[in-house]
Amino acid sequence: MQLNFVYIIKLLCMNTYIKLRVCILIFFTIFLFGCEKDELTYTVKVNFNIGINQESDQQTYLILRKGVIALKGVTFLGMREQGENIFFETRPDKSHGTYIISAGQSAQYITYFDIPQGVYNLMKWDITIDEIDDDLFDEKNVDSDDYGFLVSGIYTKLDGTNIPIFFTINPSEDLSCEAKNTNGITPISIKEGNTYTLLIELNPSLAIDGIDRDYFEKAIIETDDEDKYILVSSETNVNLHQLFLFRLEKTLKATVQ
Repeated sequence: MQLNFVYIIKLLCMNTYIKLRVCILIFFTIFLFGCEKDELTYTVKVNFNIGINQESDQQTYLILRKGVIALKGVTFLGMREQGENIFFETRPDKSHGTYIISAGQSAQYITYFDIPQGVYNLMKWDITIDEIDDDLFDEKNVDSDDYGFLVSGIYTKLDGTNIPIFFTINPSEDLSCEAKNTNGITPISIKEGNTYTLLIELNPSLAIDGIDRDYFEKAIIETDDEDKYILVSSETNVNLHQLFLFRLEKTLKATVQ
């Protein structure tokens, strides 16, 4: 009977030891899982900048000098390799302001977003433009607040005459692009503890480069008092405007640095 009693005690101790190991294993599994889940919610600061890329061979007869953009809102969709997809949009009742970018000027800082860290197979950005604030940019030949994006320049006609030209986009127009890393590919990895910059670039020079000169020669010329200029808008020189808008959207590029 004594031997049996000792055996039973050893068996109970062994079972208790096994149960303890199982409990410890379960505890650490839950702990590690919880840590992994928490890490995927850590946010990373991503600065949001907009610039005008001038890296293209401008036509000698059309020189662009200045760009103006009014930013209404931003929508983001991110798809990660691990963790939930991320979606957010800025407040629809808040505008991000009007920004003037001269040729050769650095990109403009707009705002920043806190985005959960991870490896993103997709970062899609949608930008809605707003009415240009004519207190910040006032062009005497054009009602700036009728537009959300405006690029000004000088066109030289075949007869040698120089004439101001304005390319415009209406407010509430949406521009969309998918971000790439600095190597021009995805996925994009952002890690907690670092700060990143998203650079949105438009290249109106490249957009115009592929448009036949004949469109400019035949463009309607506006007259305001003694000033003459070409307005490219959704209502004036419509065919040229459609070509410009289509090609401009193709040049839109987003890079996470």
